[in-house]
Amino acid sequence: PGTLRSGTFAMPLPPLSAGCLARSTVSSVLPAWRGPVTASAPRRDGRAAVATALPGRVNSQSQSRGGGLDLGHVNTIKRKTPLNTLMGLGPGARSRGALMTAEAVVRGINMTKQVDTAVMVAGRTRGRAGRDVAPHATAATGTGGDNGDGNDGEPILYTQRWVQLFYLSSLALLSDWVCFSVAATPGTWDAIFHHKAETLIDVFLFTNVIFCFLEPGIVAKLGLRKVIVGAGFLMSFGCALRSGIEINDFFPGTVMPPYLDEVVGTVLVGAAQPFFQCTPTLLSATWFGKDERALATSIAINANQIGIATSFIVGGIVFSQSESGMNEYFSLITFLALATSIGAAVQFKDAPPTPPSSSAAKKAGAVPVDPKPFPLLALDLLKTPGFLPPLVAFMVSIGISNAVSAFIGETLGRAGVDGVETIDIAGAGFQLAIMFGSIFIGGYVDKTKQYKLVTTVLLCTSLLLLFPIGAGATLDNGLVLASLVALGLVVGPIQPINAELAVEVAYPEDENAIVALQQVCGNLFSALLVPVLATAGAGEALGGVMQGDYALLEVIAVLGLLYFITFNAPLKRLAMDSEEAVKRV
Repeated sequence: PGTLRSGTFAMPLPPLSAGCLARSTVSSVLPAWRGPVTASAPRRDGRAAVATALPGRVNSQSQSRGGGLDLGHVNTIKRKTPLNTLMGLGPGARSRGALMTAEAVVRGINMTKQVDTAVMVAGRTRGRAGRDVAPHATAATGTGGDNGDGNDGEPILYTQRWVQLFYLSSLALLSDWVCFSVAATPGTWDAIFHHKAETLIDVFLFTNVIFCFLEPGIVAKLGLRKVIVGAGFLMSFGCALRSGIEINDFFPGTVMPPYLDEVVGTVLVGAAQPFFQCTPTLLSATWFGKDERALATSIAINANQIGIATSFIVGGIVFSQSESGMNEYFSLITFLALATSIGAAVQFKDAPPTPPSSSAAKKAGAVPVDPKPFPLLALDLLKTPGFLPPLVAFMVSIGISNAVSAFIGETLGRAGVDGVETIDIAGAGFQLAIMFGSIFIGGYVDKTKQYKLVTTVLLCTSLLLLFPIGAGATLDNGLVLASLVALGLVVGPIQPINAELAVEVAYPEDENAIVALQQVCGNLFSALLVPVLATAGAGEALGGVMQGDYALLEVIAVLGLLYFITFNAPLKRLAMDSEEAVKRV
């Protein structure tokens, strides 16, 4: 005797035997159910035999034989059709939720009936690499276990998820390396082109904002793999323009191309970046378990900070002290972008064979609908209860981090920090602190789900740390540098944590569109803030104790904090995952 489950519905089943789980049996029990159905019963050896039904297609031959599964004698494992391709029903079905695909944890399975959509797995099997592999999961229910852990009933998490995260993070890193490539050596750039380095940064950010509007629709139409690979090659071409198309100018390092090529190349990279910048929550929801999502999002969203840190170390110290050095520097970026894009084309995938969580399974099993135009979806998101506070926190974080990155040379110069190398190392330390803070604090939030408490503490701490940096002219250099690194540790994690919080309150809306809206608002805010801060930096506040630009950042942080603490909304995605976990127990 076993149990047939469908959502919150459950009923007893007779012992599993040949034909007992026929299509007609399931359809007569649940005539109106369109979703996944799981049946289980004990085997003779005391382990559970499990079968899962979801909308699928079985040929007429298997239907004529009763559609049942003979738990018989052949010790083979076959996959006739990938589970995640099962859609629709055969003409002979009595109801829409009636057809059978199965995962049976059972030693012998008679595959002579050739049930076209069955996946039969015998207990724990050995993978090709010799490691234990837990039973596979169906795309509809995600039952199974983590790779090798044998926790039946838990969604499978595939090791490919780390490959996905590596490529997305690497491309994001390279894109912001390009954006801030000359921030560490603005003097060399000015001497070559007679244009301010921050002008190129603004060109990049405004282009980014425009393509953030287009990105959700393109991703919805083409899928994750195509847009990531395509954007990678678009970025590579933009980098090539910035370094010079001619082969003989590529690596020898002679002269920089015309300024127009620099601008066009920057626009192309700025157009590509939203596809790396807006998709981290989509990637984490598609590939990572419920206790890994904030960590994965933190790494992917803040990988660009490593790119900025690299620009300070590589651009400021190794290259960029002359025109030929800058040409070599830009050529190096081009080579790395192209190599990463080729790797992504070979290894990056759209989605795992089975969903990593119950919330992902529910979205995967939903009836496909045409996506709304991004402006309409953005309006709906802005009206969603609880969506605005994490959006404001995200904007405050990205505004502060971009402003500090753009003006770090001037800031430390006012504080009396001498030496280009010292400033470059300090800038790199700020960016690395953002990444490390995001990893550790993101991991903590994954375990506790304390989005509001953690964000509130981070905003308060950021508010306090801005003061010694802005008042650096009157304080010890060591305190200023320590405050700068500490600011990176606390201001950086605010972005990924609140990207995940926004996804939680807006579930089941598209994760990609949610972060795209946050990036539009955050980057537009940053682009508008940069020239304002450049003007404010010439003034003073608090009787000359603090520079005007950091006084303005203090005001922004206070207003953001006061608005964020009004957050009070349910975490819908977490509730969905927790409900399904209780059902499995």
